[in-house]
Amino acid sequence: MPADPTSAPRQATRLSLLLIALCTGLSLAGGGGPPTATLGGSISHADATMTALTTDASGAPVVAWVELSPARGEAYGHLHAARWSGGDWTPLGGVLNENPVHNAWQLSAVRGPDGQPWLGWAEDAGTAHVDSYLMSRWDGARWSDPSTYAVRRNLSDAGKSRAFTVTTANTPYLTWTNIYFPGAYAQVVQPFTWLGTVWAEHAPPLNHTIRSAAFFPAAARGPDGALYTAWLEGDVAHSDVFVDRLSSAPQSPGGRWVPLGGAVNVRPHTYTFAPQLAVGRDGPVVTWLEDVGGVDNLFVKRWTGRAWVSLGASLNLAQGDLAERPNLALDGQGRPVVAWVEGGADRPRQAYAKRWDGRRWTLLGGRALNLKTSQDASSASVTVDGDGNAVAAWCEREAAGRTVVVKRFAP
Repeated sequence: MPADPTSAPRQATRLSLLLIALCTGLSLAGGGGPPTATLGGSISHADATMTALTTDASGAPVVAWVELSPARGEAYGHLHAARWSGGDWTPLGGVLNENPVHNAWQLSAVRGPDGQPWLGWAEDAGTAHVDSYLMSRWDGARWSDPSTYAVRRNLSDAGKSRAFTVTTANTPYLTWTNIYFPGAYAQVVQPFTWLGTVWAEHAPPLNHTIRSAAFFPAAARGPDGALYTAWLEGDVAHSDVFVDRLSSAPQSPGGRWVPLGGAVNVRPHTYTFAPQLAVGRDGPVVTWLEDVGGVDNLFVKRWTGRAWVSLGASLNLAQGDLAERPNLALDGQGRPVVAWVEGGADRPRQAYAKRWDGRRWTLLGGRALNLKTSQDASSASVTVDGDGNAVAAWCEREAAGRTVVVKRFAP
């Protein structure tokens, strides 16, 4: 059979691409998948503890992180943010804490309807309770005063979980775990909406029954402005993931929360944890952790309008390794991108990110995100920039402490 005269040029082209990738720091993921680029160098200035990602009005990635910075002779969790300028990270303000001698934690980031980023975080004085939950908006030049939308509760309520998103009116919407709702068996998940100067606490709570505890909420806004909330209901060892949709604008008195099907989890009434929620043009997507044989596995489902449909099986890379704290984003086509860390007790955790292409999950970069697999990773987060690139951030332990690393993956 005669030789293919085009085979040699094709092989040469493939070799050239491989050499370019090796020389420029790019990697060809999954045997010809999307190229990977590390965005800038080290971002944090001290030992980093958590990350959150979103984008600004131009579609540029914005990363927020907490680092343990010294103040008054002690290390406090200081919140910072920076925007990718195309060649380096530009700081967006300095320390964003309301009080620099308090600790920021429970960090999250969302994009407002005008494209500007918002941050939400808890802030405490270093004791066992959380003093405040704070939210702040970047207006293109500065962050809003975090005390404007502050929610300050009594000490017993304070340490519970909460989540926020931003309405089409460009005001925050908050879901709060309240342990003092009248007649409830235990804590409830309760919506809070901003009325311009004060927060309104809505009743009844979102629990499908107040005879069960509800906790660990997630919140999201759809393209049409509809608000969605996900949460866990049950007890620590036996819980279900539920999702509801608000039937009208949050300020409307006639609005009601409508359940989207039943329990989302694969096995009802089992251990579940850390739900995350995002809503795109094809509807809501939820990801969560669920026990499988004593191992926390990561799952993703999409709401079709009638039922929850699994997007593949477990996303875990290694059997027996526990997944931790997933983070979820959707691209312009409504396809999910998920980041998380995974590992075992006797080896460093690895950061991973996967993207759904409509039929299957693609492992971004074709391997763990870690710069060095011998270094422990934590607190992975993800967004999709204005060009459709997936962007992942995480904390990675080095000799001097944990640093924040960000990578970008072409669509």
